[in-house]
Amino acid sequence: MFIFLLILGASLMVYGFKKRVEETKEQHLSSSHREWMPGAVSEASGASLSLETEEEVKDLRHRMEMLEKTLFEELLKWQMERETLKSGLLHEEDMELSLRGSEVFEEEEVLEKKPMPEHVKKVWDLLREGRSTAEAARELGISKGEVLLLKNLSKHYKE
Repeated sequence: MFIFLLILGASLMVYGFKKRVEETKEQHLSSSHREWMPGAVSEASGASLSLETEEEVKDLRHRMEMLEKTLFEELLKWQMERETLKSGLLHEEDMELSLRGSEVFEEEEVLEKKPMPEHVKKVWDLLREGRSTAEAARELGISKGEVLLLKNLSKHYKE
């Protein structure tokens, strides 16, 4: 098997060298007889094509620059419009909030405090006596959190 692989590799190398020699001969022949071949005409016109393509590239670059400039100007306009709209909306919202704030303030003044319910009164009385929240919770049979909650809610009731 090993010998077979060696023979196969050597034959492929020889085949590759022969192909390369043939290709170099063809290239040498084609370069020496280029004057009378039809490909020479296309090379002469290649110079004019390159001038045309250069002009086309310049035109495309100019058009692209103009598009970028226009796009940039439009983006600036949109950004300015957006900023003016934002400032206008913020100004309107501030005015609405100031109006709402005055309305809420007036409503709070008008509302009368309700009388304190019994369970809130009990908590408040115990806390006034100087007992801690834990002692008040034990005596009333409720948790400390409920005592604190009722203490904070008692601010909204009249005594």
